[in-house]
Amino acid sequence: MDTAIDIHPRERILDAALELFSQHGYAGTSVRQIAARVGLRPSSLYSHFGGKEAILSTLIDTYGPASNASRLASPGYRALSGDPAAFCRQYAGDLLDQWCDPNERKFMKLLHSEPKRMQEHRAHFSETLFEREINAVAAYFRAFAGAGLMHAPDPIECARLFMGGLTFVRMQYVFWADKPADRRAIRRALDRVVSNFLTLSGVEV
Repeated sequence: MDTAIDIHPRERILDAALELFSQHGYAGTSVRQIAARVGLRPSSLYSHFGGKEAILSTLIDTYGPASNASRLASPGYRALSGDPAAFCRQYAGDLLDQWCDPNERKFMKLLHSEPKRMQEHRAHFSETLFEREINAVAAYFRAFAGAGLMHAPDPIECARLFMGGLTFVRMQYVFWADKPADRRAIRRALDRVVSNFLTLSGVEV
């Protein structure tokens, strides 16, 4: 009989898989190990996921750019459709929360340790990051510009400029730092990027 069963077995399986993948790599982790970590038989795990590849795909959807694209369609963001400054600050704040999430850092470790495996998901990343997410941010900027709230002559390029500045902060303070900076330092850097972008876009800061 399975042990440690609760009402969220999928979440527990994903947490266990992420931990094991980040420690041992995708190839070095078996379905049996994942099942044992959560107290399930392998056959029970297969009732939730078709196998390791399905688990990895779900982790990519959970922690990859698709999660950001989905968040931009939420009621919370739609409520900011008349306030470009609040929108940009909310977006940066959500990224900060994401970057400081221990599971997000495990995911990024997995991402960089399995380049060949992740190559198979390049099209998915391209669709969600370079199409869905940029287009979603651009749609907000287009609406702000249409309402006279922001100067955005090319909303797509404005979205790239905004998102690129935030991504550079992540590269400098998290990815390539000898030790990831603390949350306050990252927050200050993000605030500078947001304030500068808003000023360039004609939005009162």
